[in-house]
Amino acid sequence: FAQKKEQIIQLSSQTVLVDFEKGIQTTTPSFQREKTLCPDLNIHLYSWYEEERVHTLDYIKQSPFVLETQSNKKLSYRNQPNDPLFEEQWPLFNKGAQGILDADIDIVEAWKTTTGGNTINGDTIVVAVIDGGLNLEHPDLQNNIWVNRQEIPNNGLDDDANGYIDDYYGWNFDDNNNDISNQERGNWHGTPVAGIIGADGNNGIGMTGINWQVKLMNLVNGNEEADVLAAYDYILQMRKRYNETNGKEGAFVVVTNASWGIDYGKAADAPMWCAMYDLLGEQGILSVGATSNRWINVDEEGDLPTSCASPYLISVTNSNRYDEFDFAGYGKEHIDLSAPGAGTPALANDGTYSRFAGTSAAAPHVAGTIALLYSAPIEALGEEIKLNPEQAAKRVKVSIINGVDKLPSLENIIRTGGRLNVYNSLQKLHEYYRTASPNVALASFIDQVYPNPAYDFINIRFNINNADVLLDQHPKLHLIVYNSNFQVMYSQYYTTIDEGTHEQKIDLSNWSDGIYYIRAYSGDYLFGTKFVVMP
Repeated sequence: FAQKKEQIIQLSSQTVLVDFEKGIQTTTPSFQREKTLCPDLNIHLYSWYEEERVHTLDYIKQSPFVLETQSNKKLSYRNQPNDPLFEEQWPLFNKGAQGILDADIDIVEAWKTTTGGNTINGDTIVVAVIDGGLNLEHPDLQNNIWVNRQEIPNNGLDDDANGYIDDYYGWNFDDNNNDISNQERGNWHGTPVAGIIGADGNNGIGMTGINWQVKLMNLVNGNEEADVLAAYDYILQMRKRYNETNGKEGAFVVVTNASWGIDYGKAADAPMWCAMYDLLGEQGILSVGATSNRWINVDEEGDLPTSCASPYLISVTNSNRYDEFDFAGYGKEHIDLSAPGAGTPALANDGTYSRFAGTSAAAPHVAGTIALLYSAPIEALGEEIKLNPEQAAKRVKVSIINGVDKLPSLENIIRTGGRLNVYNSLQKLHEYYRTASPNVALASFIDQVYPNPAYDFINIRFNINNADVLLDQHPKLHLIVYNSNFQVMYSQYYTTIDEGTHEQKIDLSNWSDGIYYIRAYSGDYLFGTKFVVMP
């Protein structure tokens, strides 16, 4: 078969157009003008079917009517990965060939800002996947597997003194050993879950995860609540150690994923399990739970873990490629949002690629989004992670909840009535930290901090006016000052604020020298700055 070719050609003038085309058509009858691209510059797009004995391009280049010619090369979005199966990943980028147009989580738009991996501080972001094990050799996972750098593998010792011997890749709480592949008994489920979160992106192989780079901590949970508690405690201790050593030990886990649970389970019957989410949250860890794959009202009939009442838990149900609610649990009180699940392209445990379904696929889309948001290049978020990791976790959750796309099929059956949207969530995060322009002009809280450097006192000057939409909507201002060890040094609430300029003087006579961070909170927004105290 003859191959169709295309060329962009600039002619010397408009008057030679017909003569040029007739001249080429004498040897290539299929030669035709597809469209005029730049009329004033006489630039046009031509196509033809090349026969083996004819070299049309040579005739074009030799024509006295041609000024310039170039091939019509294909473009690619710089924020779109080169993974060959990406076009099939409708949850990430649905062009309508699979389902309906834009029934996806708008990840491509978010990738213009970040593709994951590290916080702005340089922390290596870790996602804890509690599941049935995974294939460590999968080509799309190998580079994104978390390893415990404080542990020397296979030396029979607990090098980091965390109570687990040779937990280099994580731990198997089912068999009580370090085999997170689970001897191939469970990785049919864990591998696709991990891949949705963090399959190696833009590596020219298979698919991509929501994060192109991220570290996946793998913990095998078995079939009992006792294993669940032990796995969560492992995560808790690793992040707590990271916080206490300023990143020298432990792991910067930002989210846990549970694509499993107990149908009809009651939170009242699992107080220690539910309490774990609060303990994790206090260290800066959010948790994601998949709800039941049964058509049940979780509020009335129960489900674990999604009926646990924790501000650090996000409960996820399932939607499909048509943006419809799919067969799964629901409830306006306990189920937060939906994410794509039904028929999700995913990694397979045999090293290939397959399909994955249900809320087990929906939950890791949310967990992956949390990890991606932590990599946002927002300096104030980076400072919040260090100063107040619990507050940073809450803010990331609020950004996800407030960023959903509302769907008619979800209205009045789940809390948000919407499906996950990564780009919207990223924008919400930017708005909160005042690093992007929202739809309204926002007045700055803090006009000046002086003297800076300071010695005996510091003055914080802030301006309030009636046009300040933040304070019109949220007439409460909270001023906090932290030291470099993240301890609160000063805290003041202003419940009524008059229009005009205000100053708050703070006595520093008993403060140590160093850097201090000011945070002014009002409703859903934050403003921050810092100052130096000299000896």
